Amino acid sequence: MRDPRRLLDEIGFPAFFVFQLMIGGMLVSSLLHPLIISFMAVGTYSVLEATSEGIPAGVLSLFIIDTINILGSYLIFLGMGIGPMIEHERRMIGWRWIGVPLYWMMTSVAAWRAVIELRSKPFFWNKTPHRPTGKRS
Repeated sequence: MRDPRRLLDEIGFPAFFVFQLMIGGMLVSSLLHPLIISFMAVGTYSVLEATSEGIPAGVLSLFIIDTINILGSYLIFLGMGIGPMIEHERRMIGWRWIGVPLYWMMTSVAAWRAVIELRSKPFFWNKTPHRPTGKRS
């Protein structure tokens, strides 16, 4: 993306468009995940507290569709991770799959931190600190 025009010329518009959707979608989904979780929490509470006549059918339908979409996204993420595993690795997962929402929240924290650092310290590189081990190869 240093030269978007050249990239567009090299890979063509359809591939360029898909690339933008993939990269942009990952960034936006990481940044908006807390909002999604808040939406699910407030929506679930509202649906459980409301009477059946108190919720317009369109709003309830939208909430159900959104909830299915979010949970489906989690399942797709799990499937993409489990797919390439060997059988032994699949058995070792156990209940760890339940941590997927936490994983995405931590990803969101990192994404927001990166946005803030990009704005406040644009030339700072936040690296993982490493100490010399004293071993030479």
